[in-house]
Amino acid sequence: MAGKIQDSRAFLGALALLIVGAIMAFKVGFFFAPEIFGSGALTSRWWWEIVLNLQILCLAFMWFCHHNRMQQGEGRWRLRAVVNFIIGMISVSYPVILLIVGAYYDWFRIAPPESSVIVLMLAGMGLWAVGAFVMPILTTMIVGRSELGAAGERLGLNPAAWVKIFWPTFVIAAILAVEAIRGSVTLYMLVPIFMYIQGALPYLKKAYHASPRDSDI
Repeated sequence: MAGKIQDSRAFLGALALLIVGAIMAFKVGFFFAPEIFGSGALTSRWWWEIVLNLQILCLAFMWFCHHNRMQQGEGRWRLRAVVNFIIGMISVSYPVILLIVGAYYDWFRIAPPESSVIVLMLAGMGLWAVGAFVMPILTTMIVGRSELGAAGERLGLNPAAWVKIFWPTFVIAAILAVEAIRGSVTLYMLVPIFMYIQGALPYLKKAYHASPRDSDI
């Protein structure tokens, strides 16, 4: 995506989501492809220290992204900003949620069973589906479609617009279909990347199309 960044706070939000997407991709890869990454990567101390440091960075990015919007917003726009902030913080917190679950079940010494990993993946996809599809509808309803200006007017059954907005979701569906046919799990590590790209797209759009007054951090 070319062009000058006009809202650096929104860009930080997108960057936080993309970093977490990469973290989650490695987590999935460590579990499903130990022949590539090594059998002890998932439970190694160095890996979790890296994750914790990146997690702090991503939470800070998401805070900077939404802080001014919550402070400066009024009425329904402030409520919308608060809802988006909560969604963003939960989205970038999934690695530390897994860390807490892993510590509780002692997965740092013994790798988790595949059934537990699949449950956590399904839970993550469920949270992602709510954040990526349900919550945008809710936040649109909060402020009203007519208040969204040109963006609101473009909402509708426009196939090209849907492909442009949801192409990462279509890629995820294709990956799941291919792996189901092949009976393999190798490509599953790509799913978190596209999940978080889907979440980052609205932030990137805001970063490149906002007013210049939004650029100061």
